[in-house]
Amino acid sequence: MSKINLSRLIPRKKSMIAIAVAAAVLLIYLLIRGCSGSSDVVYRYEKVTKGDVVKTVSVTGSLDVLNSYRVMSKINGVVNRVFVDFNQVVARGQILATVDSTEIDQEMSRVLAQLERARLDLAGARADIETKKDLYRENLISRKDLEQAELNYKKIAAQYRQFQVEYEIAMRNKSYTRISSPASGTIISMEIRPMDVVSVNKALFVIVEDMRKMYLTINVDESDIGKIARGQRVTFTVSAFPGSVFEGKIDQVRLNPIAQQGLVVYQAIVICENSEMKLKPGMTATATVVVDKKEGVMRVHNEAFIVSPVEVSGDLNRQFVWKKRGGVADSIPVKKVGVKTGLVGDAFTEVSSEKLKVGDEILVRIEKKFKL
Repeated sequence: MSKINLSRLIPRKKSMIAIAVAAAVLLIYLLIRGCSGSSDVVYRYEKVTKGDVVKTVSVTGSLDVLNSYRVMSKINGVVNRVFVDFNQVVARGQILATVDSTEIDQEMSRVLAQLERARLDLAGARADIETKKDLYRENLISRKDLEQAELNYKKIAAQYRQFQVEYEIAMRNKSYTRISSPASGTIISMEIRPMDVVSVNKALFVIVEDMRKMYLTINVDESDIGKIARGQRVTFTVSAFPGSVFEGKIDQVRLNPIAQQGLVVYQAIVICENSEMKLKPGMTATATVVVDKKEGVMRVHNEAFIVSPVEVSGDLNRQFVWKKRGGVADSIPVKKVGVKTGLVGDAFTEVSSEKLKVGDEILVRIEKKFKL
């Protein structure tokens, strides 16, 4: 059995420990240096420009057609024929469908027979009065007999008028068996087929006069409804045509509150053009309402009001920006400039100041770059 040479192992062990210690010291040094490394502050600027300041509100809504007519059934019955189809253009008064009129025809025959019988009875009662008058003048009958003849005539006349009304109702119901278009337009909805049973006030067709005009119902949050007014411009997109932007104007702001998932919204109606016939009823739209706009004013980026190179006492509505110094070597290359703000838009804020002009560079962002 061979013997282990301890004199050779001890120096090797010491060298490994030394290497490990050196590596640990180097790692600690690098960490300390990284934490205490110097940093370069980079100031980002945007120029003061002259242009438009726009304030908008984002909303969603759905599209529907203007000037639509809902054709309802006015009688109970069974559909005989349907003469039109979806998307068909129809003229005012055109027959769209017919309802079986067998029962109505029978009712008309019954009422007509009653009316004719009552007419004959009425003629007989009138002749009887004339005869009784002659007899009364010759004192052949009493006054009471004449009055009884006149009363009988009035009863028959009242019954005759009642049968006339029933006949007119039957005639009207007969006309209702022919369902006609109330206006010229396009059929966009049909709820009727041959042999369908229809009842009074059942919706059968929806006809639109002009598909080139539509309306968009938008839902406005209660926090924004105070900014919405009639005549404001609205732009919107639909998922079917993501590359197209459609326009309209607010025509009505409704006062009725609507609860949606714990929130209160108000509806506004936007009238929009559909000259290219791309928009369809029921489409969901993402819209932007221009609630205020200033054109051709001096403006700065909104970021200029939330950045500061030094500690500033908290003022959420501060009236100053940081303007870049020209060729001055200082701890900070910007100076505070007081401004008067106007419209605060989505991206820009309207400003006025004697110390600012178009082209001046304004601080909008501070970035730090660390070096080891």
